[in-house]
Amino acid sequence: MSALTNRGRVWVVVLTVMFVLGVSSVTLAHQGLLTLQKDPKQWVMPNGNYSGWNYSGLDQINLSNIQNLTMAWSMQLGILDAHEASPLVIGNTMYIVTPKPNYVYALDLTRDGAIKWEFRPEIQQIDAAIKAACCGAETRGLAYADGKIFYSTLDGQIFALNAEDGKVVWRAENANIAIGETASAMPLIVNDKVIVGVMGGEKGVRGHVTAYNINTGSMRWRYYSMGPNNEVGIGPRFKPFYADDKVPNPALDSWYGDSWKRGGGTIWGWFTFDPDLNLFYYGTSNCSPWNPDYRRKWGEVDLDARGGLASYRNNYCSSILARDADSGELVWAYNLTPQDAWDLDEPSAGIIVDLQIGGRMRKTLVHPARNGFYYVFDRATGEMLLKPWPFVYNDLIKGVDMETGRTLYDIRRIMFTKLEDRQKYVPDAKDTTVTWCPGIAARNWFQDAYSPRTGLIYTPASNQCGTQKMVEGKFVPGADYTLRETVGNTNPLAPGAESAGELQANDPVTGKTVWRVPWKVANNAPVMATAGDLLFQGGPNEGVFRAFNARTGQIVWTFRTGSNFRSSPISYAGPDGRQYVAIIGSQLGPNTRVQPDAAPDADIRFRRSGATLYVFALPRSVAGTAK
Repeated sequence: MSALTNRGRVWVVVLTVMFVLGVSSVTLAHQGLLTLQKDPKQWVMPNGNYSGWNYSGLDQINLSNIQNLTMAWSMQLGILDAHEASPLVIGNTMYIVTPKPNYVYALDLTRDGAIKWEFRPEIQQIDAAIKAACCGAETRGLAYADGKIFYSTLDGQIFALNAEDGKVVWRAENANIAIGETASAMPLIVNDKVIVGVMGGEKGVRGHVTAYNINTGSMRWRYYSMGPNNEVGIGPRFKPFYADDKVPNPALDSWYGDSWKRGGGTIWGWFTFDPDLNLFYYGTSNCSPWNPDYRRKWGEVDLDARGGLASYRNNYCSSILARDADSGELVWAYNLTPQDAWDLDEPSAGIIVDLQIGGRMRKTLVHPARNGFYYVFDRATGEMLLKPWPFVYNDLIKGVDMETGRTLYDIRRIMFTKLEDRQKYVPDAKDTTVTWCPGIAARNWFQDAYSPRTGLIYTPASNQCGTQKMVEGKFVPGADYTLRETVGNTNPLAPGAESAGELQANDPVTGKTVWRVPWKVANNAPVMATAGDLLFQGGPNEGVFRAFNARTGQIVWTFRTGSNFRSSPISYAGPDGRQYVAIIGSQLGPNTRVQPDAAPDADIRFRRSGATLYVFALPRSVAGTAK
């Protein structure tokens, strides 16, 4: 075991020594993924492509025949937990990773999912990892490149496996459980590197993103979300668009004292990548602790005349970051929710799509944010090309100042620990409890989908609010470090809302919500679009998998599975030429006992514990593949 140091201590164990690739081979590795992602017959990375579209170009299953869709085969996965990672399909093999204990399966698609191989990692501190993980013991995906499968285990190990036989090629350790670091995010493969993050924003972890060589596992670089310029990757390449970021030490001086050392900003969601600009994008988690008095001058808030935060903005938690895919240097960043006190993580950076705006075709990064506003950035510069607009009810944020780029807050929703401090800004305040909308999430990590056929972006959204108050406390490494308490009903319905959740279809240029489908519960399931003008999604809570008309929102097909859904559907073409749609249904924990007096249509009657992979296809006679 050898020790490497690059702004942090990482232990790397190389189990198989690979020969060193030259520049031409590196290029081929990169080009190989670019080519594979264009093949709709495969699903080669989480979200389907580097752009984060979660879209399949297959159209054999479409509006004219969706009613004939039937289950082709299934596989029980045997782990009682919520599966949040979608399968990959490379050639005639499907790859699946489970929540802890993070088993990986390779399934033979020529034999209805017969297991080709299985890999079970050794997680020596699994109980400690489960305890350290914020919100469950999930993983969100596998990556593939150069004949290898890459993934992170919950305790932060990074594995490279031979895709043919599951043998370990190399292993690295990327997280320190003792200080609360764990891992759930998908890896990103760009050029000759596998890029990974850590989670732990609730533990006072300082988020970092790290690149490892895809052939040896040696660490190439690591950069943090906040701190000194050299540790964040801020140098000559850093050219942010807005003045608040054009200061000598934007990720250090925006914090009070040394609070940046415990600042959060972890990386636990999705990456996207623009190969033309050679930039990759990601969002960072909440600031840590939630109590902002520990990250600014105690009890003081410096708002400008419009409500924009002028100091102690706490860069770069709850932010979007764009980095060079080779060097890791920060190119631009934007703080969506400065001095975040509301747990407004941004688990994804957004969708890469070229849009016609103001008569010009623009390279954009589109981001329906967890803070409830819709953003359209120039992905080369970080400029907001359109004025952000709310897509759910919002009383926390009044808008965005397009000249300064500042988020405009309602002072009544700003958090304070002491009543006398709050009363300096809100004289009629009776206590420090604050209710704000959209709670901790207008939407969460659940994948959006973009259809180039409709031009719409499809988003799972929630119409709920949150109530909490700040408390005092001390930082203890590895322990919870939120310094807040929830009060009463933690998720009251937003004013005027008719449902707790909904599925939205939004036009990213006009800002218009083209259609919406109400959910009686918060919408906590990813979506996938297809070239057949279909949108697939599991849920809501009745154990139903659905297909929608992507243009109208009409439900056109349902299939009861008896499970919840936390992972995205995928689509691929099987060896027999048929288009398949696959999804993992799962339930975290044992199912609540069904009482005799439960209503016949109660959700609990249709939902059971366990996890199962369901695979659907058209009958051969309908698909046109009958022999």
